[in-house]
Amino acid sequence: MSAIHFSHVSFSYSSALPIISDATFDLGPGWCGLVGANGVGKSTLLALAADELAPDTGSVWREPAGSPPVLVSQRVENCSAAIQHFGAALTRDAVRMRARLRIHVEQLDRWSTLSPGERKCWQVGAALVSRPDVLLLDEPTNHLDARGRDLLVESLHDFDGCGVIVSHDRTLLNDLTTRTLEMARATVEVWNGPYDTARAAWKSRATQRQTQYETLRAQERKLRRRLDIQHRKSVQKDAQRQRTRRAAVKRDLDARGSSASYRHERGQKTGAKTVSNIKNSLQSVAESIADSPVDEDRSGVIGFGFEPAPKELLARYHGPVLAGGTPLFSVDVSVGRSDRIRIAGDNGVGKTSLLTHLVATASVPKNRLLYLEQETSANQACRWMEELEALDPAAMGHVMSLVSRLGSDPAALLASDQPSPGEARKIALAMGLGTPTWMLILDEPTNHLDLPAIERLEAALLDYRGALLLVSHDERLAARVTSATWTITQTGLALVN
Repeated sequence: MSAIHFSHVSFSYSSALPIISDATFDLGPGWCGLVGANGVGKSTLLALAADELAPDTGSVWREPAGSPPVLVSQRVENCSAAIQHFGAALTRDAVRMRARLRIHVEQLDRWSTLSPGERKCWQVGAALVSRPDVLLLDEPTNHLDARGRDLLVESLHDFDGCGVIVSHDRTLLNDLTTRTLEMARATVEVWNGPYDTARAAWKSRATQRQTQYETLRAQERKLRRRLDIQHRKSVQKDAQRQRTRRAAVKRDLDARGSSASYRHERGQKTGAKTVSNIKNSLQSVAESIADSPVDEDRSGVIGFGFEPAPKELLARYHGPVLAGGTPLFSVDVSVGRSDRIRIAGDNGVGKTSLLTHLVATASVPKNRLLYLEQETSANQACRWMEELEALDPAAMGHVMSLVSRLGSDPAALLASDQPSPGEARKIALAMGLGTPTWMLILDEPTNHLDLPAIERLEAALLDYRGALLLVSHDERLAARVTSATWTITQTGLALVN
């Protein structure tokens, strides 16, 4: 039986906060979804499961023993040996898988010109053909068009080993998985059921915890008020005793003075006992509050800076659209200052190539154009981190506040050796959010982002009043934030209003 076992596993990078702390869980055959915010450690957990990283403490093992796991990473830059072997294989499984995914051997000769979606199909196809007992997939539907996604999901349904899949695709998680691993605050928890079922369960628990937390806080405030009242009573009694003593001295009423002193001392003892009881109750409530964790709310509104363009026409391209020097089709298109356009089409037809031409020919100052490319390479992520670290303290603080509103922990991000692809895209978005722009050009902006960040991005795009060019396979997002569609087919470009 295929299985993965984690026993008291802890892991942290040398310069970062703990990523995983004392994680213990067991996964058997079938698909398990792995979810959590960008940068929480999902890719790290997959690397531990694949033996690409060793835990600081605890142990990880798989069944059957000796069967190597297969890990398919988010990145698609490289044509690996496994992909080349899959392309050259003439076995029935390899031929059927290539046909099912509609990929062709000759594509490997022009790997650098393939779309990220086409490369992703090659990645996952090579993994499935190897028939591993344990398969670990990191964002397998990133970059895929609707047809490619459906073909891939169909293939994943046939896998009968132990699989773990990281994805922000809720439909995929609900259709494919039967368990959900939730990562948060260095903990890993297993929930029965697919994403929607698991999410409802942990949201219900979070609500209960929040209610308990608020009740305890109310008790704490009540006890502090009682303590304050008791303190004021003690001060008043001390003042009254002083007045009584002064009056007794003047009248030489020793007996009455002694009686008043006795009553005061008895009252002081009773008051001290009351104060002690209140303080004990306060300590008990404080300990209960410390043992009642609540989810940290990183929610917040984000918005793209906007400046009205002084001219109507912002970009125009007339001529052939090239990919790697090869003409794909010819166009004559333009973008006005209030246009909101979606560019749609299958993987590999030239959407990104058209965007590249429009960016190169746009009559917009660089500081008034925000262009987010589709793929985030490791080198690009490092460059964004370097740009971030070069900002003055005030500017960096503003950017990190936006990163926080996008759902990531700024302290953990700055302490990490290298941001995850999702964190890197949040940095790029955050740096662009603070600059007034005439035009946004976004190529698959939701790739690698966690679900809360996608929702906030959608709200920001709805509020943006400048020109927008969007490539996205997220049908819901595209339908809500654009008003016209350019559809690219194998024969060229069709304009749809």
